[in-house]
Amino acid sequence: MTTVDRKRAGRLATGVAGAGALLLMLPPGIAAADPPAALPVSAAEADAKFQPAFDYDGDGCYPTPAIGSDGTIAPGLDTTGAVNGSCHDQSDLDNTNSYSREKCNNGWCAYVYDLYFEKDQAVDGSGLGGHRHDLEHVVVWVENDEAKYVSTSAHGDYSTYPADQVQWEGTHAKVVYHKDGIGTHCFRLAGADEAPENHYGTWQYPALVSWDNWPDTGLRDALTSADYGSASLAIKDDAFAGNLEKAKPEGIPFDPNA
Repeated sequence: MTTVDRKRAGRLATGVAGAGALLLMLPPGIAAADPPAALPVSAAEADAKFQPAFDYDGDGCYPTPAIGSDGTIAPGLDTTGAVNGSCHDQSDLDNTNSYSREKCNNGWCAYVYDLYFEKDQAVDGSGLGGHRHDLEHVVVWVENDEAKYVSTSAHGDYSTYPADQVQWEGTHAKVVYHKDGIGTHCFRLAGADEAPENHYGTWQYPALVSWDNWPDTGLRDALTSADYGSASLAIKDDAFAGNLEKAKPEGIPFDPNA
């Protein structure tokens, strides 16, 4: 059995009780496709300094690459089986990227981070209310090289918090991907003294690729032009300013459109 075959077998085996039975109902030869291989770290210094420290609750996916180095776009997963089925394996945690972009003006910098997830499923065994592909975002707002606010995405909008309401690991805001009640998934701030739930039990820093540090702009263009259904990258040109406008803290002189 090859490494890819072992990984695929592991992905198919993942999930709560009952997920295996659902997978056995698939036609012969149909398997959960592996995500693309992650790009290596290629991060601007400031992007890396303020990259969030992530964790992922057990009732959802781990992030995986949205694109591979050969231009392969993540196929995503159907919303079948368990809500974390085929997407919460240690192999996923070991193969992941985050994508960042920054804008600075009027004494402020906004650092936007995108994470991709293969599906966003609300109900075990059903696609009701869920969808293939999920993209969630964090914006860290910095003045004088100090993080002053953090914004987390949820269902197309943002919640923005002052730094003293955020848990930190050094300069890194602790952010958790979780299932929002009976609904789908989103980001939230970590609670005080909240321990990470992932396989390693430590805060995670997906291999970060900054906007101006891509191996080539053609690969970046392939990412930003890909169709992720109802999910959308915050860092792409036609969405960047709009996401900054939604997330912007009240009263600061930052201009999302500058």
